[in-house]
Amino acid sequence: MKKIVIPIIFTLVGASFTTYSFLDTFIIVKNAKSVDLDHNSTFSFNDNPVSKSSSSSKPSSTDSSNSSASSSSSSSQTSNISNTEYYENLTDEQIDALFTAEKVFREREHYSDPDIYIDITTHRDEADTTTYYVADIRLKSLINLKTALAKDTYGMHIKERTSDICKRKKGILAIDGDTYGEQEGGYVVRNGTPLRDTKNLNRMRGTTSKAEDLIIRGDGTFGIIDERYTSFEEVTAQNPWQVFSFGPALIKDSEVSVEANEEVGTAMSGNRNQRCAIGIIAPKHYVFVVSDGRSSESAGLSLRTLGEIMKDLHCQCAYNLDGGGSATMYLDDGTGNANGLAHLVNKPTQDLSGGYSPGQGGTTIGQREVSDIVYIGKDQD
Repeated sequence: MKKIVIPIIFTLVGASFTTYSFLDTFIIVKNAKSVDLDHNSTFSFNDNPVSKSSSSSKPSSTDSSNSSASSSSSSSQTSNISNTEYYENLTDEQIDALFTAEKVFREREHYSDPDIYIDITTHRDEADTTTYYVADIRLKSLINLKTALAKDTYGMHIKERTSDICKRKKGILAIDGDTYGEQEGGYVVRNGTPLRDTKNLNRMRGTTSKAEDLIIRGDGTFGIIDERYTSFEEVTAQNPWQVFSFGPALIKDSEVSVEANEEVGTAMSGNRNQRCAIGIIAPKHYVFVVSDGRSSESAGLSLRTLGEIMKDLHCQCAYNLDGGGSATMYLDDGTGNANGLAHLVNKPTQDLSGGYSPGQGGTTIGQREVSDIVYIGKDQD
């Protein structure tokens, strides 16, 4: 009898431990607290003038109609941009003309008002295997580049669809964020509010050994830091409006900074996946890029190819956010109730088998719930 009972006990204990580990890693909500990220009156924006150089060179084939570029590099460790020149192919008058006195909303492609300009274009990669979407964004103030948490709550394993978060915040354009809630550590600052000051050097990094974070500073510039060598005090000294800890950096000092074999998480080296990225062309001129993937119509992009796209868009700095089935771009009219016009820009594909190759167990189009989003929106009362 003992020969039967003991193996059964060990099996039950092992199964219980495995189940608990799975739930603790992916399901059980931890450290939850409500956070108001919408009313940070203490944050200081310093919109310094930025030197720009004009050019008559023809935009690359991946440009959206009003994209511009940076023509020289700057240090990613400092907010001093006085020696940085940002390429601009429009005059100040042409830029001002992009903003409209009244709100203009064209389903699937365009939004403008006195403070925000967004133009979305659809592209195929050079090999004609993947569809990706470029949102060209110009802002009058950095305050319109916002972030929001799922259910307005900070903590692990708290999730909500990108579109639902955006609607609730009455956002205009949203992409998914850095899935901070699926990691035990990693610096987190949202809308100027520090939320996590612990490093995450053990996060799943795939084939990259980097621990790179993106800082969006109060002057509208981007910076890349490595958590291994940077304290949180050094981060806060840069007046961070947002800090993301997914990565890696795609562009640093206007050059592609990922190798052909680099990958993140459980994705295989060089694999082509759905991607999501944010880049800076100049302070208050940004791009969101999201690609489809894992389908017969759109294979997906490698990190290296995504970096090359961001460079072609003239990004001075660009950063990889959560991809795969999380990669989502959503456009609304800023009211939160434009159900007939608001829509998903891309086609986020979920592999029903949980795998990384299209067709394993079938695929479906739909959003994956995420921890947080990056969005363009107005202050709400």
